[in-house]
Amino acid sequence: MTLVVDLDGTLIRSDLLWESLVLFLKRHPLQVWRLPFWLLRGKAGFKESLASRVELDPAALPYDEVLLEHIGRQRSAGRETVLATGAHARLAEGVAAHLGLFDRVLATAGPVNLTSHAKARRLAELYGAGAYDYIGNSRADLPVWLASRQPYSVTARPFRLADGRLTSQLGTPHHGAGAALLLPLLKALRPRQWLKNLLVFTPMLASHTLELPMLLASLLAFVVFSLCASSAYLLNDALDAQDDRMHPVKRRRPIASGALPLWLGLAASPLLAAIGLALSALFNPLLLAAAGVYLAATLTYSLHLKRLLMIDIVALAVLYTLRVLGGAAATGIEPSFWLLAFSFFIFLSLALLKRHSELGRLQRDGEERPHGRGYTTADRLPVGIMGVNAAFVSLLIFILYFNSENVLVLYAHPVWLLGIIPLLVFWLGRLWTLSFRGEVNEDPVLYVSRDKVSLTVLAMCAALAIAASY
Repeated sequence: MTLVVDLDGTLIRSDLLWESLVLFLKRHPLQVWRLPFWLLRGKAGFKESLASRVELDPAALPYDEVLLEHIGRQRSAGRETVLATGAHARLAEGVAAHLGLFDRVLATAGPVNLTSHAKARRLAELYGAGAYDYIGNSRADLPVWLASRQPYSVTARPFRLADGRLTSQLGTPHHGAGAALLLPLLKALRPRQWLKNLLVFTPMLASHTLELPMLLASLLAFVVFSLCASSAYLLNDALDAQDDRMHPVKRRRPIASGALPLWLGLAASPLLAAIGLALSALFNPLLLAAAGVYLAATLTYSLHLKRLLMIDIVALAVLYTLRVLGGAAATGIEPSFWLLAFSFFIFLSLALLKRHSELGRLQRDGEERPHGRGYTTADRLPVGIMGVNAAFVSLLIFILYFNSENVLVLYAHPVWLLGIIPLLVFWLGRLWTLSFRGEVNEDPVLYVSRDKVSLTVLAMCAALAIAASY
C-alpha cells in the first residue's frame, strides 16, 4: 500500500511558495514590481516564475522530524513512498533528493496547480481510490483524504470527512491556526528587545526636564519605536529564516522554527509600522520624521547592510543613537554634542561586542563564518580590539563632558559624577573580558538585562547622577 505525503505544512512547518517568495524579495528587492504580472499567469504560473529565480536550500527547512522517522520506517518496510505537493516540481524534487525518502515526486508543473481536487484526481489515476494512505494538514486535503484508505493529519485536531471518517494524528502535532498563533506572534515581536527603546527617555533625563508633558511625549516615542522595531524584527526574521535555521539559537525563533507562518510575519510587519507611524503623525510630526528615518534605516539594515563587513556595526550604532534622537524629537529637547558622541561610541562598542561573541561561538563550533554575514572567525581579534577602543573612547568623552559648562549648569554637586568613571571602566572592561572568554551571549543588551553585576553597576551610576543633581 502506497504512502503519500504532503509537503507544505505537513512534512515541513512552512510553505515553499512563501519560502521562495521571501527568498526572491531578499535577493531581488528592486524586482518586486514583477509579482503582480506573474499572478496574472495563475497560481501555477506564479509558482513557476518564483521557482525559476530562487535557489532554495532544502537543508534549511523546518522538517517534522517525527514524521521523517515514520516515513523512513515505512520505506524500509517495503512501502512505496510518494511526495505529493502543490509546490513547484523544481523545489519539491530538490527536497526529495535531499531527504532520500521518496520513490516518486508529484508536484505542480505546467498549468496544473497540484492541490486539493487536482491532487486527488492525479492520485486516483495512478493508484485508484482507496489504494493509498495520505498524510496532510489542511482543508485543501479533504478530497485527497476522502479518496484514501487511511487519512492522516499532522494537526492536533482531526478533520471530519464527508463519509464520516476522522483523520488520525501522525507526526508532531501542528498548532497552526487561531489563538494558537498568538504566543508565537508575541514572541516574534521580541518584547524584551523593547528595553533598547528606553533610550528615548535619555534626552529628558539628561536635560533634567522631569515634567509630565515631557514624560508623556517620551512614552509616546517609546511606543512608536517599539512598534517600528517589532515590525523590523518580523521582516528580518522572515527574510533570514533559512540562515536562522542553521544557527544553534536563532533556529528556535518562531518563524525559523515554523511555529509562526511566514505569511503572517510578512503581513504583521507593515501593519505594525503603519500603526507606529500613524501614532507619531497624529501627535508629533517631528517624531514622525525621526521614526520614519529609524524605520528606513532598520529596513535597509535588514535587507542589505547587515551582510557588509563593518558597515553593519556602524549601522547598529547609528540605530541605537537614532533612538536617542527620537526621544529628542518627541520632547523638543535638543540633544547635546556630548550625549550624541557618548551614545555613538558606547553603542559602537556594544555592537562590536555582539559580533565578537558570535565569532567566538563559531570558532568554538569549528565553523568559519556566520550565515549571511561578511565576517570570518579570523576577524574576531580585530573586532575585539576595535570594540575595546570604542568603549574607552566613550569613557574619554564622558571625562571631557565632566569638565564642560553643561555640567555646571545641570548639576549642583558635579563631583559625584567622578564616581561614575571607575564604575564604567569596571563594567566595560568586565564585559569585554567575559566576551574574550566566550561567556557573553550574542546580544549584549539582553545579557546586561539579566546580569546582576551589570544591573548593580548601572544602578550605582544612576544613584551617583541623582546625588550630583541635588
